[in-house]
Amino acid sequence: MSEIKKCLKNARQSLEDNNKAVEKSGDDCLQQIHTLRQQFNAIFDRLEQRTVAEIEEGNLSLGIKIQAEIDKIDDVTERLQKLSDDWNDGGENNEATSYIGSAKCDDVIWKASVLLQDISKADEYKLSFQPNKVITEILSSLEMLGEVICDGGEKPLPSSDHVFEVEKHAVYNVKVAEDTSICNISGMCCLSTGEFLLSDNYNMKIKLLNNNCKVISSCGVLEYPHDVCLIGERDAAVAVNESSKNRHEIHFFQVRSGMLLKTKSIKLQHECIALTHHSGDIYITTKTALHVYNISSGQDRKLYSDETGGNTVYRCAVSPDGSRIYITNYSHHQLITVSKDGTKLFTLTHPELRDPVGVHVTSPSHMFVSCHKLNTVVQVMVMKDQSQTVKPLVGMKERLTKPRAVCSSTDTLVVGQFENDNIVKIQLKY
Repeated sequence: MSEIKKCLKNARQSLEDNNKAVEKSGDDCLQQIHTLRQQFNAIFDRLEQRTVAEIEEGNLSLGIKIQAEIDKIDDVTERLQKLSDDWNDGGENNEATSYIGSAKCDDVIWKASVLLQDISKADEYKLSFQPNKVITEILSSLEMLGEVICDGGEKPLPSSDHVFEVEKHAVYNVKVAEDTSICNISGMCCLSTGEFLLSDNYNMKIKLLNNNCKVISSCGVLEYPHDVCLIGERDAAVAVNESSKNRHEIHFFQVRSGMLLKTKSIKLQHECIALTHHSGDIYITTKTALHVYNISSGQDRKLYSDETGGNTVYRCAVSPDGSRIYITNYSHHQLITVSKDGTKLFTLTHPELRDPVGVHVTSPSHMFVSCHKLNTVVQVMVMKDQSQTVKPLVGMKERLTKPRAVCSSTDTLVVGQFENDNIVKIQLKY
């Protein structure tokens, strides 16, 4: 009790410190925006200055052209005025002078007419401004000055072709003083708090592990727990099966205040080897068939069967959206994919996929499968075209001993082993 309270206190303090760091990072973001705005202001100031200078240069250039036209008009007007003055001063009384003056007048009048004609044909001088539409369009299309990224919490899902690698691994002993046999970790699941639930088949117990993989609580099961899965935030279902005594049951447990509490159990009319849950339905394997049990109605029906071997429907996992169920076919070294109504969709075989036991789905495009006799875990990737491919988990081959149960939390993979007191916690490169 004191240990879990201490852990809660430390976790709370860590979150408070994180909250302060978030506030500071928010201030840093605002400062970045302020700096960005200053950069924008400087850019727009430069653009404005250059545009204004262009306008002033345009004013000057057009002004020179207009003044040149005015000068032409003034010149012609002045010449016409001079001829008019000469004519009024008596030039009309002298025949020779009158003739010459008339010719000059006709010439100036013709030039004035041509000038007026040219001016009338010419467009009016003007200066206009056409905004750069690209700037307007780009700015109008933007919703924010940049992307606001909230780091932390759940990591983004990996792409379908992402291949995980092992960063490091650690071994943890899960045997407790009351155990009378070597451990056999047959099932495993992870709580949202980072704690783990294990089914120890040989010691007939369900064990609760904290974030540091230390057993903090255990609860006995008559005989024999084969698998465990979450059915709620802190609720779990355990597959209990003993064929010789015709015991086929699902036991339900709650995790409360670091303790395991059994709430109820139900009896089944068929084997109960492994199970997984999605939206109120528990999918159950019998070694040769897949059943679905609805928690609310209590209805139990068979979805899929394969009688061609002794362990053709061994373990199972369900896709995040519940549309597909993945089944390990231990007898034929296959991973079978069936739809929600039991229709077989895919059969995956691969040299690395030998004696598959546990299967755990981590995302719509990734799952991990434990290969019992190869002493390894492989990753199965569901590609965009729904094809499946197998990749070994680099760095873990021969570091495991007959792996069975497998589950993960974010970028951590935990593996339970056959007839072994140790589980292996693997840190993945995300």
